[in-house]
Amino acid sequence: MAEKNDQTLSFSERCGQFLTQHRKPIVIILGAICIAVAGALVASSFTTRAAKQASTETEALISEWTDLRNKNAEDMTAKEDALVEKLEKQAAANGSTYAGFRAYTTLGEISVLRKDWEKALAFYQKAGAALPKAYTAGIAYFNAAACADELQQYEKALELYILSASYDDFPLKPRALFNIGRLEESLAHPDKAIEAYTKLAESYPDNDWTLLAKSRIIALSIQ
Repeated sequence: MAEKNDQTLSFSERCGQFLTQHRKPIVIILGAICIAVAGALVASSFTTRAAKQASTETEALISEWTDLRNKNAEDMTAKEDALVEKLEKQAAANGSTYAGFRAYTTLGEISVLRKDWEKALAFYQKAGAALPKAYTAGIAYFNAAACADELQQYEKALELYILSASYDDFPLKPRALFNIGRLEESLAHPDKAIEAYTKLAESYPDNDWTLLAKSRIIALSIQ
């Protein structure tokens, strides 16, 4: 029995190391997911000529930035800085709209690529607040949580993971629930961690993250 428990703990520790090592790419990948799923919001946002114009201008800036990244020119940083300034103006001028959401999300992705986690955290939070009732807000808040995690602002990260998991249509809700449990463990709240892991297991019994959650429940139960 002792050998089995040791193996369980070892496996759990490896899982924790994996999550820690892969936080950065997870943030970047989710930025791409935001772009893909946000398309569903376009139709409802193009209700006025001004909204359509703002979205068109924002998408043009994003396309310009994408092309710039692909070319990787010597003066890329200076050109990217200029685009960042334009995107910030677009975001500020179109706060609670699809254009604002897209601008803030892209600014968050740029900041992640620059490893400026403070700025990325702020931009992703603003992206979530731009369209708070849309399921894409869950992704934005998850991104923000991952940035706070990177900054070792664990209580802030926990708050944001909980917020992201509150969206029923959020496609990465099982991962958010697992991260809630992981952070509750880090904050020495084993009962709350077990509660989060149990919620994950009950809500998503066939999910891969549930397997990790069950291993953590066992580990915490024998401590």
